[in-house]
Amino acid sequence: MTEDEIFEVVRSSAGPGVLPVASPEAITKAETVIGYPLPPLLRRLYREVGNGGFGPRAGIIGVRGYDFHKSDIFADIEESAAAFRDEPNGRRQGMVQLLDWGCCIASLLDCRDPAGPMWGWDPNLCCLQHALFPQDVTFNEWLADSIGREYHEPFYDGYFDSLSKEGAGGGEPIRLGMDDKEDERPCGWSPPVWVNGRLRRD
Repeated sequence: MTEDEIFEVVRSSAGPGVLPVASPEAITKAETVIGYPLPPLLRRLYREVGNGGFGPRAGIIGVRGYDFHKSDIFADIEESAAAFRDEPNGRRQGMVQLLDWGCCIASLLDCRDPAGPMWGWDPNLCCLQHALFPQDVTFNEWLADSIGREYHEPFYDGYFDSLSKEGAGGGEPIRLGMDDKEDERPCGWSPPVWVNGRLRRD
């Protein structure tokens, strides 16, 4: 699908929970905090469709002024960008949390690349060291793939089943508690590999 086609489908399918559009000033302020511009399609959706409340599970998070009910962690993408920027390891600098799936699972948008690569965050897989993973899909592709889907599970239906299949990861995960002081030690687990927004099934 072209960018215009994705835009039109998202706009026509936006439900009653979509929020009022974002102001240009709020978008510019968010980009300043992120340190990089938002993908053009997301910027356009914020300006012409709504400041959040559309996309997968009608759950895309907006810029400052966004209604907090769609995220359990951050009030808006600006707040997530500021938190990621201040992380000591810098892994998520230039990213924003775009969608909160629940259970600490999230979809992140990498604004450092104009194509807008999507990343996943799932600390339930193994440990904080392996919670972040590239999904091998851009924002536009991710949004196009979400059209008409219910999303009973995070990322895509069948995600949890894919994790349980032999070969989804490189070995058995060693689960470390979120508050464990050893969270950052190497755990010896090879995380799953993603291809085109799905876990690779060997």
